[in-house]
Amino acid sequence: MVITMKIGINCGHTVNGQPGSGAVGFLNESDETRNVGYKLIELLRAEGHTVVDCTNDYAESTNANLNEIVRLANSQPLDLFVSIHFNSGGGKGCEVFTYGAAKHTEAVSVCDKLHELGFENRGVKDGSRLAVVRRSDAKALLIEVCFVDSEADLQLYQKLGADKIAQAIYSGITGKEIEERMDMEELKNLTERVKALENKLNEPEMIYNYIDSNMPQWAHEAVQWCVDNGIIQGTGEGLGLNDTKLWLCVVMYRLAMLLEK
Repeated sequence: MVITMKIGINCGHTVNGQPGSGAVGFLNESDETRNVGYKLIELLRAEGHTVVDCTNDYAESTNANLNEIVRLANSQPLDLFVSIHFNSGGGKGCEVFTYGAAKHTEAVSVCDKLHELGFENRGVKDGSRLAVVRRSDAKALLIEVCFVDSEADLQLYQKLGADKIAQAIYSGITGKEIEERMDMEELKNLTERVKALENKLNEPEMIYNYIDSNMPQWAHEAVQWCVDNGIIQGTGEGLGLNDTKLWLCVVMYRLAMLLEK
């Protein structure tokens, strides 16, 4: 039996207004929270989970932004509320904030999954003073993926891409690994390869009855040697050789030449 959840996802900060883009360094926090967060939403919905998008793109003030996020999160009962953020301040690595630093299974697992990708694991920390954590009716996680002002984190993040980060967070909060799926381009390429193979299999087999221009030049000498030595014999309709038999003639001929040396 598949157990599904109702999960609130917040892509941290706003695009316009206050508090704005959040942390800015080698990366822009608002851009990356949305790159990761919307991919996470897509993954969760694809697996049957109900997702409430708690992202607020514009607010006139920081308090207005936080109030709107909390309103969206508490507008209906959630099993879990997740806010995606990126850190700054000279450190490096990932961490998750929970109320009272509670080591929820999901929080610990998210840290572990991001660490498996190569980020330093800074662990689960107390987020009781963070409004979206403190005021959420549901169990809440505020995830700091990595530091936008760390060159090491930047290089790793760009190498992995937002999709891999989203997959790690998905695995952390659901306890399930993502099954690799082919994208449409990969599926198209595979389909074309299968079709080409089917066409090749359906092609009529070439039969070579005589040592002439229809037979590949590389086989002439070998086939003639086999005929001269009584290894193959023709019928009234010719030699009846296919590609496999041509190669057998070549192998026998070359082996005989080696033994004569």
